[in-house]
Amino acid sequence: MKFVAIYRASFYLMLTFATLVLSIDAAADSPLSILFPPAVICASVIAFLTVDRNPRLAPSRNVASLLAMASAGLSYAEYKHDNNLLLLAAAHWLVYLQIIKIFLPKTVEDDWFLFLLGLVQVLVGGVMSQSDKVGMALFGWSLLSLWVLTLFALHRDALRMNAASVASSAELIDRTEPYRGLIDPPFLFATARVAATTLALGGLIFLAMPRRSSMGSSQSGGAVGKHLSGFDDEVQLGQLGEILENDSVVMSVELFDRSWARLPAPEAEMRWRGVSMEVYEKRGWRRVREPVKTYPLSMGDRWSESPVIRQVIKLEPTDSRILFAFHPILEAETSDLRYTPELSAADGSLIRTDTKTSGFDYQVTSASDSQIAQPGEKYPSTSYLGRLLELPTDLKPRLRSIAQNVVKNIPADDAKRRAEAVEGWLRDSGEFQYTLQMSVSDPKLDPVEDFLVNRKAGHCEYFASSLTLLLRSIDIPARVVNGFQGGDYNSMAGVITVRQKHAHSWVEALVGRTRNKSSYEIQPTWLTLDPTPADQRSQSVARVGGLAGNFRQITDFIRYVWVFYIVGFNSERQSRFLYGPIRSLIVEARNGFSIMGEAIRGWLHFPSVESFFSLRGFVVSFLALLLLVAIARLANWSIRWLIRRISGSKSSESSDSAGIVFYRRLLHLLAGYGLERPPAETPREFARRAAIYLSGHGSGAEAVSDVPPLVVDAFYRIRFGEHTISDEESHHVTARLDALESRLRPQKS
Repeated sequence: MKFVAIYRASFYLMLTFATLVLSIDAAADSPLSILFPPAVICASVIAFLTVDRNPRLAPSRNVASLLAMASAGLSYAEYKHDNNLLLLAAAHWLVYLQIIKIFLPKTVEDDWFLFLLGLVQVLVGGVMSQSDKVGMALFGWSLLSLWVLTLFALHRDALRMNAASVASSAELIDRTEPYRGLIDPPFLFATARVAATTLALGGLIFLAMPRRSSMGSSQSGGAVGKHLSGFDDEVQLGQLGEILENDSVVMSVELFDRSWARLPAPEAEMRWRGVSMEVYEKRGWRRVREPVKTYPLSMGDRWSESPVIRQVIKLEPTDSRILFAFHPILEAETSDLRYTPELSAADGSLIRTDTKTSGFDYQVTSASDSQIAQPGEKYPSTSYLGRLLELPTDLKPRLRSIAQNVVKNIPADDAKRRAEAVEGWLRDSGEFQYTLQMSVSDPKLDPVEDFLVNRKAGHCEYFASSLTLLLRSIDIPARVVNGFQGGDYNSMAGVITVRQKHAHSWVEALVGRTRNKSSYEIQPTWLTLDPTPADQRSQSVARVGGLAGNFRQITDFIRYVWVFYIVGFNSERQSRFLYGPIRSLIVEARNGFSIMGEAIRGWLHFPSVESFFSLRGFVVSFLALLLLVAIARLANWSIRWLIRRISGSKSSESSDSAGIVFYRRLLHLLAGYGLERPPAETPREFARRAAIYLSGHGSGAEAVSDVPPLVVDAFYRIRFGEHTISDEESHHVTARLDALESRLRPQKS
């Protein structure tokens, strides 16, 4: 492929990635966004095959100006449709301008304009969203930008050389292929080396830059969080099924013990409790709509005897205040004290105090024993207890007959055994099947009764709702709990990625009361029940995700690095990951050198520091410095030798020597003709000036006006492009230099 084609295709690919950074997460706010990357690709392909080959096929500048004004109208209409999307609508106008510009003939200034349009899109996309998808697209754009800017510098010089050749009526370079053979493995290797060095230096600066404690605690940007069906104050039965077939990420969780040592993969699936639903009416569930007292949690000394699980959780943007965690919760906090999570005293739900729809970072310490009562949760009031027993009047007798048939041999005062019996009947009897395929057998029946009597197949929400209402029918207070169970554990990162497909419903039944040993308060004894067939649910969860699930370890690890160490790289993580080990290393090194100094001083018989400043001390220090210099020189020589061995030293050195010899001979010949290169002029600029000068001084000099660009081009390719010159090329350049010398000699005389 020709150089110009490679440059233009790379440029268009970079613009596509820029639009992808802007649009990849904006589809949740504006469905129009997902169309822009394909539109840029289509426009680029069409322009590559038409306008870039024949500029006469491009629309006129007047037409382009009219289209630009029309695109401003489209963006304004998008903003009027949703006033919250001002920034996104303005960014979409940049995409419109970019597409229009793609269809026009492109000068160097046009390429700069297109690059800046793409850069602004990247900046807007980075501000609006900080997800891992945006991170991967941003990384791809960064690499492409380095590559394109490298080609851009060469393309600009080629255009300048063409302009010079037109002005002097001399064909100095091949206009269709100005860099024949330039893009070869050495050139690609050199470009990759520059990109790696740039990214490495940028990474070091990023890691070392001091951070505030609140950085990374919450992602800002104004992006509207996604809606999680089933986690509202009011949910229609069956709504949870909308997210059970969705593979998108809800949160990422790191697990640690009390001393912040990372825990291995949990043996059993952990339940991340979310919201509880108490009131069943109109074929749906809702939370109690009374004002609920909330309070911050703080782990006291009374929990020192209990093993704990620390969870560092990064929640994706959602439109709910509900937070998820393993229960019972002993402590919950964020690095930003303005948004400290609080616990509902009525139902034990963890709630964030802000109403932002951005991502949220928080830490939770939980007791590993799930049977411990939730600290701070009050025993239900009479009114709340009544709601935990409510049932539609027409439904209660039919459900009671079903439940009584299951618990007929269990005493009425043994609420725990009766609840577990109904749970086992739904889960283990084999009468009921887990499925995401929903249907209605009898629309006149309540969906729970239809599930129990007719369909006998449904997802976890139907199992949990059925168990809750069956328990209420036999006077056992119960409520439905919606949250998540399990997650994809990544062994490379040691992190659990919880996705929407892991959404789950289970039941909490009130089977007694206990007295808190410290506060002497009466606390409820909740029994956690899960009537959903576990194996069938696991098989259903495993099927969600398709082909992407085969690469889960790699994609989740990349996401972990982005979420925890780039977007969420705050002062605490920086200290633990970077500054802490450095401080420990300095302390260890200082102690080691102190021990070595004592040993050396004793061996050389220096009883004190003062005795070091003597004739013997001078001799010892002088010899030690000589030894250090010798070691440094030896290390430097070894590194250079190793580099030469790896890169093929001899051929490279011979090529470099040939390029320098050609270039120095050219400078000598032109200096004798009155042409000298000032320090501020690059070799390529000097060659262009010399060619124009020679082409205007008679046919004798004009015949060799191509020699300066030819020699400098060879010098650039050999010296900076790591190109090895062949014998044929060397003979050709030497012959042209001989011709230049023979042409110029008569002129001097």
